[in-house]
Amino acid sequence: MRIIGIIILVFCLNFGNSAFAQQNKEPIQNRFVFGGGLGLQFGTITLIDISPMIGYKITENFIAGLGFTYQYYKDNRWTPVYETNIYGGSIFARYYVFRDFFAHAEYQLLNYEVYHWPSGDKERVTVPAYLIGGGYRQWLGPNVSVSILILFNLNETIDSPYTNPIFRVGIGVGI
Repeated sequence: MRIIGIIILVFCLNFGNSAFAQQNKEPIQNRFVFGGGLGLQFGTITLIDISPMIGYKITENFIAGLGFTYQYYKDNRWTPVYETNIYGGSIFARYYVFRDFFAHAEYQLLNYEVYHWPSGDKERVTVPAYLIGGGYRQWLGPNVSVSILILFNLNETIDSPYTNPIFRVGIGVGI
């Protein structure tokens, strides 16, 4: 599955190089975009998610960037209670196909603790995710928008923290 990540990276870099030929006339400081997501869930399952991102507008329709993730996760349905801190990072590419509709590709690595049942042994694992999908951007102001994405993990395994489909909502500034 690492080959898929390499293919996505090569596509992003190759597409980005050809996109520079279009000579984006915006000042460099106006080409950066910031945003991310914040998630809170309390109850039987507690989840606190902080996921900032920074992107660079290569052309008017193409953005590539980096994302970071921290999640606190606690599941009270298990004995002992399952609790872990999840850390990760990602690289992504987003292409606006038609107005505010976009295609999205992302390679993400997440590191978290898994319990082995019934022994109770703990082990930290690093799990890759190859996410593809699309979304829609809704403007809230001249430089602020909310995005809704539907993504699919092409590497869904027993250790994957995601189940398909994956729904995300985030905010963007400077777009």
